[in-house]
Amino acid sequence: MIEFLQISLDGLMTGVVYAALALALGVVFQGTGMLNLSQGELAVVAAYIAWSCVQMGIPIWPAIVIAVVASAAIGSALYHGVVRFVPPHREDSLMTLGVTLLLGLNAIVSIVWGTDPRGFPSPFGTWVVNFAGLRLTSQQIGGVVLVAGTMLVMALVFTRTTFGLRLRAVAQNPRSAAFLGLRAGVWLSAGWAAACAVGAVAGVVAAPTLGLSPAMMTVPLLMALAAANLGGIGSRVGVVVGGLLIGILTAIGGRYIPGLGGDLNVVFAFAIVIAVVLVKPAGLFGRESVVRA
Repeated sequence: MIEFLQISLDGLMTGVVYAALALALGVVFQGTGMLNLSQGELAVVAAYIAWSCVQMGIPIWPAIVIAVVASAAIGSALYHGVVRFVPPHREDSLMTLGVTLLLGLNAIVSIVWGTDPRGFPSPFGTWVVNFAGLRLTSQQIGGVVLVAGTMLVMALVFTRTTFGLRLRAVAQNPRSAAFLGLRAGVWLSAGWAAACAVGAVAGVVAAPTLGLSPAMMTVPLLMALAAANLGGIGSRVGVVVGGLLIGILTAIGGRYIPGLGGDLNVVFAFAIVIAVVLVKPAGLFGRESVVRA
């Protein structure tokens, strides 16, 4: 029983990374209506920026703040320089753009920082908590707190501020928003900036455990996509819960299902998502859109 609980707990902590990345996917989707497949590589770029700052002697937490701000600026620049030129209703073009950005950012990271894995210092220390036979590290506990805080901030921004309400209005109906004096380009750019800032959190949470490398977020991105579909990409709570559930279920599956483990957990994660979506197409917390004739 202790082993099962420990595996579930470790899966929950791994799911924190999936949840943070899924939250970033949800933010850019709610803010711009686009599924950004390059979100994982943007998180990698943020982690490398934080690592570079630490190498220059900057303390880890100020380095993380710099990385978050820089990531937001990169997101805004990508929107103005690339994304805004793609027709918003061409889903095929937007998907192709996402894959292109993913490959391009991966190449840039490899050229600038190299492909060798690097160690990333834990911003939460190295202490360990033992309770009732279960073991928790400071990195796991700190990651949960940081992601929970990020989710709360995003929830407040999107539902309790003029900024969030205007961003959602532009994403849902740009023409109507334009009649209200809202410039779509400015607000969609802000949506990309917000999503990339959230993605930076995922990058710095994942880097100490996964090791810093250009491919660090490849599997987490797939898991985050599964989490977004499982929880419902239109729900901030849903994508986070989906990430945590994916983390727990894949950890249990990898331990107790013969032949399942490592990258094969991705197959298991998507099998879970398919089973749920067949019953509830919008995800556990999502709402199906209604179109009137």
